[in-house]
Amino acid sequence: MVQNIALVFIYSFEMLIEYIFFSKIAEPKSHIGLRILAGILIFDNAVIINAFFSNSILINAIYFFAANLIASFLCFSLPILQRLFYVVVLYIFSVLPEFGTIFILSCIFKVEANAYNSDPALLIMIGCISKSLYFIISLILLRFIEKDKEHSGFPLTFYLYPCSTAFSIILFWVLAIKYVFSYGIRIALVIASLALLGGTIVLFLSYQQSLKKEKQYVAVKSELIRMKTEKTYYDILEHQNQQLMIYAHDAKNHLTAIKGLNTNPEIDDYISKMISNLSDYSNVCHSGNMMLDVILNRYKTESKMKDISFSFDVKLSNLSYIDNFDLVTILNNLLDNAFEAAEKSSKKRVSIETDRRNHYEVIIITNSCDQEPIIKEDHLITTKKEKTIHGLGLKSVSEALKKYDGDIDWEYSKDKKQFISTVMIKQPTT
Repeated sequence: MVQNIALVFIYSFEMLIEYIFFSKIAEPKSHIGLRILAGILIFDNAVIINAFFSNSILINAIYFFAANLIASFLCFSLPILQRLFYVVVLYIFSVLPEFGTIFILSCIFKVEANAYNSDPALLIMIGCISKSLYFIISLILLRFIEKDKEHSGFPLTFYLYPCSTAFSIILFWVLAIKYVFSYGIRIALVIASLALLGGTIVLFLSYQQSLKKEKQYVAVKSELIRMKTEKTYYDILEHQNQQLMIYAHDAKNHLTAIKGLNTNPEIDDYISKMISNLSDYSNVCHSGNMMLDVILNRYKTESKMKDISFSFDVKLSNLSYIDNFDLVTILNNLLDNAFEAAEKSSKKRVSIETDRRNHYEVIIITNSCDQEPIIKEDHLITTKKEKTIHGLGLKSVSEALKKYDGDIDWEYSKDKKQFISTVMIKQPTT
């Protein structure tokens, strides 16, 4: 019984080490608590396997390889060949320290190699030493991988913790072998070993979570600054457009007057061309909502630069009751995504239209899209490398829509190769 409890602790530590490794190189599939619980249950099931097959080395070897593979599959998203490669590497680096520790220490202290089978205290000591070494190796391996994966690694000073843990546990083992301690002292050394190893792993897990939250905080702050900057930019652009439209209107009036006084046909033709050119400085969109006009004019200009066909129809609703900042957040993020997908497609088309349906204002943005997007549980999954940062645009849209009892839905047509974003916003009560 005591032996099985000791194995539960050791296998749980091994699972947590694997979790730290994969969480640094792969995207999680579920909440951290569910991932850890699933992993621990899979690994600790080895205790039952041990008892059933009388601690068969071959069966244990096969099971732990399968446990690594299954746990990584259930908890993390990773290409199959890459997953298999890392599972094999981790398995090798978990087995070698274990057998190496048993062999070296049994030779040094003249004890049987299998003495740990009958001594739970010795089992935990050897397990803690080997898992500490395994942890150190996996962290070193992560540093090489993260150079290519552009993940934020652990500071070098953090490596002192598992190294100190390994050294302390080895010292405990030496003392336990060299001197005849009472049962109480041996139990105290075992508890200290478990506490050192567990504390080190928890430290890394906590730091990893705090690093993730800090990264999300910085990303959210950057997104907020970006949206505020764009709002300021649109305010300036709106003022400039107003001034330019006044100038263009006055200039056309003056040129028309000059044309009426002129009798030279060549000058008339020249003035007509100038009046036509001045018309280009007028707003493309006249919805009655100045901010909406500025946004659509901006994307109309961008569509010409990127050779994208951009059309709009906002006659039925000009979204005037939506706060300017929220309007910029909603339309900019959705149109940015639409333009990015359209630019990579063969047809290069984007359209936006507004409508009224059953007490709801509706915004429909359609864009050509050759690659089918990933949609899980009504959530659009970004395909960009930095998912945490790039997913914030869509989260910002959702947060802005909550203020207006709004919602958003996505639809992709494989036949037409087009992506449709539909925004539903409840009409304000009068």
